[in-house]
Amino acid sequence: MSRPLRFLLMTSALLVGSGCQIAQQAGDIFTPASDTNYLLPLDIPPISALKLAGFKEAGNHQGEVLFLRALSTEPPVLISVGQDGRVLGWDLRAGQGHEIMSLGAQPKVVAVGENKELIAWADETGVSITCLQGCSNKKTLPKLKVRPSGLVFHDLDTSLLIGGLDGRVYRWRFMDDQTASSTEARETMLERYMGHHTMVSGVVGHSVGRAFFSSDWDGKLIGWSTYTADDYGGEYDKNVFKGRFYTDIPAAVVAERPADRGISSLAISKDGERIGVGTEDGHVEVWQVKGFSLIARKNLHTGRVTDVALSDDGMRIASVGKDTKVRVHYTVPDPSHTISPTALPAVFEEISEHTIPQSHRVAFISPTILSVGTKGGNIVEVKLEEPAPRPATPTPKATAKVRDGDY
Repeated sequence: MSRPLRFLLMTSALLVGSGCQIAQQAGDIFTPASDTNYLLPLDIPPISALKLAGFKEAGNHQGEVLFLRALSTEPPVLISVGQDGRVLGWDLRAGQGHEIMSLGAQPKVVAVGENKELIAWADETGVSITCLQGCSNKKTLPKLKVRPSGLVFHDLDTSLLIGGLDGRVYRWRFMDDQTASSTEARETMLERYMGHHTMVSGVVGHSVGRAFFSSDWDGKLIGWSTYTADDYGGEYDKNVFKGRFYTDIPAAVVAERPADRGISSLAISKDGERIGVGTEDGHVEVWQVKGFSLIARKNLHTGRVTDVALSDDGMRIASVGKDTKVRVHYTVPDPSHTISPTALPAVFEEISEHTIPQSHRVAFISPTILSVGTKGGNIVEVKLEEPAPRPATPTPKATAKVRDGDY
């Protein structure tokens, strides 16, 4: 065998070996040595399948109630998460709590899956996600360094919206993150939305998954379209700097409202048609998503509104303030809207008012049952009465138009 040929064969062997080694190293990047940062399996059961009977009985939280939401109306079942890290399910008919799990941490903010048995929380170590049952691992987000001010699951519980103290909203596509096969793909898993100039005070997702809303302490309310909502999935503007947040110029709409009224709480109806807003100065607002317009507003509390909740159809709004008042209202059409240029389309009609010490969180269980969480860790059930029918205000007849024949 000639020397050049022997050299060529040796070089080819080295290249093949090196190529295999490089390929193996590249494969190791995306094949974790352990699955401690994965939520596998991906087929997480629906949250409606959660049965409280299989969990041990438990009492109230030790510390502030951070999260409160109805799991079902019939039977009335509630889930709550406290500052003590315990996740409790409440059988309101029996008046008994059950401990679903303990996070093993002291969370600052919490979110529970809208459709799946998932829970997310932020503590001193960062943002984590795990299952309410059945998952032995949790998935963490090491890339985000900012402290979160709010969390909510989004897009059929495949992503997590994170409101930040830096005035930005982040969308972590944690489900896709588990199966991303390249560095470029992984960079698109954490999206950044910039539009606020102060810390984000609230973030809620729309039921269709292609939009969400956020608010801040300067009073700005923004509706966002996600990057993946466009036909190109954001690929027309790739991130050329590796290891950075995936970002683009997002499609956003800013609500027309006075910027000096800081927003302290935010909620959205289950049908995605109405948004509830609580402000720093005690006002409660209801916004129509279609057209992004204000339809009702009233000063209902002395001081900050700490939480608001809307019924599934958005027709009722409950609010709780620092004044420890829990107030529930209907939104009814305002007949004067047709004749007064300053009137809003709807007015608040009071259903009930309650004074509950240390009240801080509120949630509708059904149109006639309200649940209140306190800073002391207690859960209070409030039964609502149907309001008396409101007499309609007659609308003045419009002035007849002047015709040419009248002269």
